Amino acid sequence: MKSSENTSARYPDGRSQHFTFFRRELLQRLAAATLLHLASQYRPAIKLPAKYPVPEFHIGDKVADHWTDEFGTELVEFGEIVGVCWHPYENVWAYLISWTSGTCEADYYPCFDEHLVFGGDMRLAHV
Repeated sequence: MKSSENTSARYPDGRSQHFTFFRRELLQRLAAATLLHLASQYRPAIKLPAKYPVPEFHIGDKVADHWTDEFGTELVEFGEIVGVCWHPYENVWAYLISWTSGTCEADYYPCFDEHLVFGGDMRLAHV
């Protein structure tokens, strides 16, 4: 059987497999991209017990943190909130932050140091 005969047997319209439009794959990719976008914009509506105040920041918020190092140098770091939890001993909300940029050396970023950060001098940032 020749190559052209084999192609026409598999594809009755005479189309080559190289020119077949994969609609299912395209729809799957579009759906995945849409869900990823919607998930990044999603803020869960969790009812907190009345004894807890509403957290100042939420997962996905872009924040800036101003702090002073041990040598007295004032620094600013920018990052994204990746976790929020209530700290029972300090009675405040604590945040896990993935740091993306700041006034430290460029080799330091991106950085996820796994340390809880209390609200303090943090503010929303539009980076």
